[in-house]
Amino acid sequence: MGGRGTTRSTLRDVAREAGVSLSTVSYVLNDNHHAARISAATKARVLAAARRLGYKFDPIGRALQRGYTNQVILLIVTWNLATSHAATAMAISRAASVHGFELTVHVADDDAAAEAFLQRRLLHHMGGILVLWDSPAMEASELKKLAAEGVPVIDLLPDSPAGISVVTADREDAFLRGTRHLIGLGHRHIAMICDAVTRAKTTLRKLAGYRRALAEAGLPDDDRLIENVEEFGFEGGCEGFQRLVARCPEVTGVMCINDAIALGVISAAQELGRNCPADLSVIGFGDAPEGRFFRPKLTTFALSSNRVARQAMELVLRLRQHPPGPPETLLITEDIIFRESTGPAPGGQPNPPPDSPAGHPR
Repeated sequence: MGGRGTTRSTLRDVAREAGVSLSTVSYVLNDNHHAARISAATKARVLAAARRLGYKFDPIGRALQRGYTNQVILLIVTWNLATSHAATAMAISRAASVHGFELTVHVADDDAAAEAFLQRRLLHHMGGILVLWDSPAMEASELKKLAAEGVPVIDLLPDSPAGISVVTADREDAFLRGTRHLIGLGHRHIAMICDAVTRAKTTLRKLAGYRRALAEAGLPDDDRLIENVEEFGFEGGCEGFQRLVARCPEVTGVMCINDAIALGVISAAQELGRNCPADLSVIGFGDAPEGRFFRPKLTTFALSSNRVARQAMELVLRLRQHPPGPPETLLITEDIIFRESTGPAPGGQPNPPPDSPAGHPR
């Protein structure tokens, strides 16, 4: 036998050495859901026997036996999205390692490249597929077919196609609370700079939260206060704010779909003679490092990459160990970080909501 001669040990050898059935050895060494019914003492005996015999684990054999490999794909569509979600990708890599999965990251240039990747790869036996794809094209992609065939497909952005699970930040709740914060500071002309064209999935959730807060406060939902930009970063914030105030000079508060846009808004406002936060309050999303050192420091929402990654990988494992299962939606509540870029509206009467610094003496 493998540990005592030249012949490689088998599962049957381990079973004989441990004094248990062949199926018990298989359950323990493959660590599948049947192993949960086996006592700790029996598991220890099996593992000790395997070590004594020099039993070599066969990952290919295990994959064939259980029907899937330990490979997980993270598909990101567009390099802009890959850049803005770099922290999420790194967090997923760490979470995959904790659960014994091996992560492969693929960045597709556009929708067509993403679909070509899905169609030319044999993905049916993957451990799971995680997706960052903010485009209507995802609805008609190969992902729905893979999910229907039992492959765990986890969308890391909101409003996924039917049949696909979602683990993502609760963007609607964040923009509801952010807009409430500005309203509580006395702001009545609150704008939003966003991208509902190329980033529809995430932007529409944020818009929904913004509009809910306005409706709660009895403020009008004025389309003139919505500025759509396709320049996703600092430049988009600068140019978007200039267009916004040209038609709505009464604006005193701005919600921005990411921190780079928010910093661009602050810079453009300063060039126009509007100081932040004395004349204009600005809230971002994502807690980018730049916002912590900008002047003024940016009020924003922390993007909980580690929590999203951990729950996404746990869901992959759960769907694989207990198939078939219905798709799940897990929304992660984000923490608002109050800094220096928000303050009372010029001439307004602040009435801060409970979750603002002024509403919670510290």
